[in-house]
Amino acid sequence: MKELMDVLEFRRDFYAFLYRMYLEEPPRELANDLVKGEFPFPDLESLNKEMAEGFEMIKSYASGKEVGEIYEDLVDEFTLLFIGPYNLPVQPYETIWVDEKMAGQSLLSLKNDYREAGISKSKAYPEPEDHIAFELMFMHHLCEIGLSAKDDEKLVKTLQIQIDFMDNHIMKWVPDFCEKMIEYEKSDFYKGIAKITRGFLDIDNEVLNELLD
Repeated sequence: MKELMDVLEFRRDFYAFLYRMYLEEPPRELANDLVKGEFPFPDLESLNKEMAEGFEMIKSYASGKEVGEIYEDLVDEFTLLFIGPYNLPVQPYETIWVDEKMAGQSLLSLKNDYREAGISKSKAYPEPEDHIAFELMFMHHLCEIGLSAKDDEKLVKTLQIQIDFMDNHIMKWVPDFCEKMIEYEKSDFYKGIAKITRGFLDIDNEVLNELLD
């Protein structure tokens, strides 16, 4: 049982890390942790190849840089990638990748999934529900539900919801989105985040099915 809880907690925490990387510009504390060696780099041998490469890229990116330099660079890169004011070089929206237009049929499907899970987007959050940060945040929310499940039946139900969401949404576009980020990005930090994201999703897709079995 403890091993199962450890897996569920790791998944929850990692989804929290990922969605924050796409939700808002990295805080100065992140730059400070990278410079001071306090960033929580995992044991790379425990990861798949792509995740290990991603964390190595982030470590290499921060080497020899000052806190202010990293912070300003990451804010600039986040603005370019996810805010604008010009056309975003890599669109972080599912409907662009799946429906080839904003607010397509996929968005309606997403809203229905969120509604059935009992969540809704805050009016303070400006992005639509198919933004990568929101989808990763939803997975984090489902992990929280799984951890609070009082019996196996409820846990199995939330794991099945996660598998369905991965199959019907995330895995249909996020790996391609990550590949485009890797091709486009000049900064090894966000290239690393893209590799970590894609590598983790590959692992988690397998883990979910193993847990359900």
